[in-house]
Amino acid sequence: FLACKTTERKREAAEAEFKCSLDRLRTDHFDLYQLHSITSVENDVDPVFVKGGVMDMLLEARKAGQVRFLGFSAHSTEAACAAMDRYDFDSILFPINFAAYYEGSFGPAVLAKAQEKGLARLALKAMAKQQWTEGDPNRSRYAKCWYEPLAGPVETELALRWTLSQPVTAAVSPGEESLFRMAVEIASRFTPITQVEEAKLKALARTLKPIFREA
Repeated sequence: FLACKTTERKREAAEAEFKCSLDRLRTDHFDLYQLHSITSVENDVDPVFVKGGVMDMLLEARKAGQVRFLGFSAHSTEAACAAMDRYDFDSILFPINFAAYYEGSFGPAVLAKAQEKGLARLALKAMAKQQWTEGDPNRSRYAKCWYEPLAGPVETELALRWTLSQPVTAAVSPGEESLFRMAVEIASRFTPITQVEEAKLKALARTLKPIFREA
């Protein structure tokens, strides 16, 4: 299953990037192609939906057999909901993190709308703890993480199991190798989160600075 994405908002640049990605990956199609990092309605959603724009290009590619499914990743509730209102996407890639969900109210509305509309729901940032504290010496240890990850095995397992217990289709593991291996190991013995465990995560969330908050 081959997925790719674009941050381009104008057709010409998006088209060139699309063709370049096909060449680099030595393929003639993508199983999933995504509009990446939809954050602002004005700067991201509106531009790609103009007549003859990026979305029209992707629909043409889909008709030509170069794309099977169309999706998007988002980092704001407003933009995610606006995108879902404008087109029946196949999937959404969105942060579903216990601290952002409970302490930042970030995720419930998008998850509910995506579920209602039948999108595949791909969860991001399940193993994130909070924003990095300035000068944190552990930052160099996790060079690929722009956020502070959960490092303790107990809390990490609870966080990932919490995300997998939500109405999601799948969770995307971190890019940091050590965390990736931990995620695979935890997922291989997954059991749904319990009410007692959920209460522990809610208490932990109250002590953190979530990586996302609802505006």
